[in-house]
Amino acid sequence: MTDKGLNKRMGDLHEEYIANLFGQRQTRGSGNQWRDQMDSKHDRTTCVFAFANDGKSTLGKSIGVTRAMWAKAVEQAGGERPMLTLRFYADASLTKADIDLAVFDALDAAEMREAAELWHKTKPLLEALAEKRPRCIPVLVELARRLLDEDA
Repeated sequence: MTDKGLNKRMGDLHEEYIANLFGQRQTRGSGNQWRDQMDSKHDRTTCVFAFANDGKSTLGKSIGVTRAMWAKAVEQAGGERPMLTLRFYADASLTKADIDLAVFDALDAAEMREAAELWHKTKPLLEALAEKRPRCIPVLVELARRLLDEDA
């Protein structure tokens, strides 16, 4: 396999893996369409933490992340949160990745952590209510909708 063929295969495998891992839609042509850039993305109208991903993969020892690379990801994310994913393959068979990393804005990480902590605290209460008083769930859902509408 030529270097060009190997690089394409590395990229294709990585893009497919990330899209499946994050539940994203893969873009056509690896994001080479002006109206649908990046490798894969969520839809911000249906997802709170919607990311647009640009993947980089290598058999080498390093992958450089530059300001220009990040600026391009921000621009091409088109409203979704930009993310770079970095994959280090173990060998040219491409059957095993040694390391898979995701790079995204620290503010996004803090927001996700806050949401996860809130869910962690809320989930047992909601589960207990659903178990003990299932008829109260529609009332709680309606109350939550009203509170959210007030904030909007």
